[in-house]
Amino acid sequence: MTELRLDRLVLSSFRNYRRLVWEPQGSPLVITGDNGSGKTNLLEALSLLVPGRGLRGARNSEFPRRDQLTGETNPAGWGVVAQFSDTRGSFELSTGMEAEQGGTRKFLLDGQPMKGRDAVADYLSAVWLTPQMDRLFGESASGRRRFLDRLVVALTPHHARELAACERATAQRNRFLAEGRTDDVWLAGIEDAMARHGVAVVAARRDLVARLNAVGVDKQNAFPAASLSLICPISDRLEDEPALAVEEWLRNALRNARPVDRQRGMATFGAQRSDFALQDVETGRSASEASTGQQKALLIGVILAHARLLGSAGGVPPMLLLDEPLVHLDQRRREALLETLLDFRTPVLLTGTDRAPFEALSGKGFFMHLCDGIPQETVTL
Repeated sequence: MTELRLDRLVLSSFRNYRRLVWEPQGSPLVITGDNGSGKTNLLEALSLLVPGRGLRGARNSEFPRRDQLTGETNPAGWGVVAQFSDTRGSFELSTGMEAEQGGTRKFLLDGQPMKGRDAVADYLSAVWLTPQMDRLFGESASGRRRFLDRLVVALTPHHARELAACERATAQRNRFLAEGRTDDVWLAGIEDAMARHGVAVVAARRDLVARLNAVGVDKQNAFPAASLSLICPISDRLEDEPALAVEEWLRNALRNARPVDRQRGMATFGAQRSDFALQDVETGRSASEASTGQQKALLIGVILAHARLLGSAGGVPPMLLLDEPLVHLDQRRREALLETLLDFRTPVLLTGTDRAPFEALSGKGFFMHLCDGIPQETVTL
């Protein structure tokens, strides 16, 4: 696996950080501190260096540091700059937003604007785990779709464009129907876009699911092998029919559903209705029926499989950003996870409120304590 190092991170007016210049000493790195000290904010900053809205799914307006007294944001905007090195040498990735940019943010490589956000994938990828994901199988299907699409984008960056195009077309159709308009030609054009982009979106999801299911269990065999399956009529048809035939079927389905969709105020067919299920291969137990600890173990199994897939698919091995990863795990799985993370030759950052749960990394990793956004110490565990 290609070596990737995080050599330097600079944050400017980001979340609770007025200014941070930090040079990590190595990996894996455990970041501890009280609640509100800035642990998750630091991981979030790194997650914003790849396309998307980061590990919190936040909007650009939420990133600038706010004055504690007035609540006003920094008029100069915010920025994240990271220096990495790999077998190709050293390179700098940065992202941020100036106040006058009107809500858009830039991506720079060595100080120069990148031609497209997809180009970041040639240099950096990332996977992450957050406490919010612990509720993945108890929340709505939309949350699971976002999770799955994030995994797809990490492997196939152009999926983000297909997804955005599909969402725009769906929103246009919903608005058109809600207004009571009946222009068949215009509706047919929008439904054609929904069909083309929707089938492409589902096909990419199917491909990822198949590849994840083929990865297998981790070396420690501590996390159950998970079997993913799409719950989607488009996916079912792609099993036996070519994409063009499925697009035609979807166009017809959307046309026939116009009266119902007009009444409901939303599209009842399309990629936006997909869901996925997760099962323990050995026991056959569905994640939705499992305990909180079992769900966390299954989820970690998927995250680790995705990281291994990224590292073996000819792409850039990902950095791992794990926010409170040991919560809900028993002692055996805690130790197994920490041991597994030693195999990754990329930046691995973990957070926790105290050091004790990470003792399995003693002598093998690094430790940093945060206090109000200020690193207090960095030592070898």
